[in-house]
Amino acid sequence: MRSGLIALAALALLGLAPAAAQPVVSPARGAPLRAAVLDALRPTVERETGGKVIFVVHALNVMGAWAYADVEPRRPDGEKIDWRKTRFRRAFEADVFSGLVLALLRRKDGAWTVADYIVGPTDVYWYNWVTKYKLPEALFKGP
Repeated sequence: MRSGLIALAALALLGLAPAAAQPVVSPARGAPLRAAVLDALRPTVERETGGKVIFVVHALNVMGAWAYADVEPRRPDGEKIDWRKTRFRRAFEADVFSGLVLALLRRKDGAWTVADYIVGPTDVYWYNWVTKYKLPEALFKGP
């Protein structure tokens, strides 16, 4: 039993333990981990919005090599995105668009990459990722 716990602890240190066996953390503003995850997400969101963005973070949870972000992109001056000037115009005008971005990121070889994301969800979209990526709900619900 003890050797199994030692092996699990060693795998966790390497980021290889099963996600369910690892704690969920929410890195604080200014933390290097928070910056690394958000900086990895930024280019994807900038492509979708057609310009530079900053994030209002509603949730940022990290569990081992996985991270979940629930963010509201804004322009660098703090202005809200004008979704009518994006490919999401119709959904925005039909009021079936939240203005949020949900993203699932994965750390590989020391770098965070976007594994999956959705712009403008109006439901609990992350639940699809629980099944698709075999991840525990705790990653999305937070600590």
